Amino acid sequence: MAYQTGVELEREYVWDDLHRSCVDALHASIVYLKYAAYFAQEKINLPGFEKFFFHAAGEEREHGIKLIEYALMRRKEPVNKNNFQLDYSYKVPAVTTGLSALEDALKKEQEVTLSIRKLIKTCEGDKNDYHLVDYLTGEYMDEQHKGQRELAEKIATLRKITGIDDAPKEGRKLAEFLFDKDHM
Repeated sequence: MAYQTGVELEREYVWDDLHRSCVDALHASIVYLKYAAYFAQEKINLPGFEKFFFHAAGEEREHGIKLIEYALMRRKEPVNKNNFQLDYSYKVPAVTTGLSALEDALKKEQEVTLSIRKLIKTCEGDKNDYHLVDYLTGEYMDEQHKGQRELAEKIATLRKITGIDDAPKEGRKLAEFLFDKDHM
């Protein structure tokens, strides 16, 4: 076993958090793929939502890949083999609406952002890994916040046009269909 200095041991915590952020991004990608497949079904047939979620899945997958590439650039293992397990068990609820899917996506984006912020805090603390902080703030945080803002706007608009509890079920479905065509 190679000897590690105190600084190298401290930085291992940074890499554990980086691996966790990578897993979070890839898990979000899996969830978005499942939503895209749900909206692509013939009986659901909301192509705007389908396209949106396929695009979001690709972005999150790209984030995970960028984190792996960053670890490789720093000569670290790209994934921690001990805790790198992707969770494929997420099931899209049978009565999912466009609104509930967007709300779930917003929660998932907030989880990913929180994971990145935690990693940034770890790096800024006594670990002093400012290169990784710069990379994360430059590559991710702006995009994460813009994505959350876009989701929040879509949710607010969809809530307004569906009238949540006021409209009959058929009216909400029609409103969701029109939202899919015009806003997705």
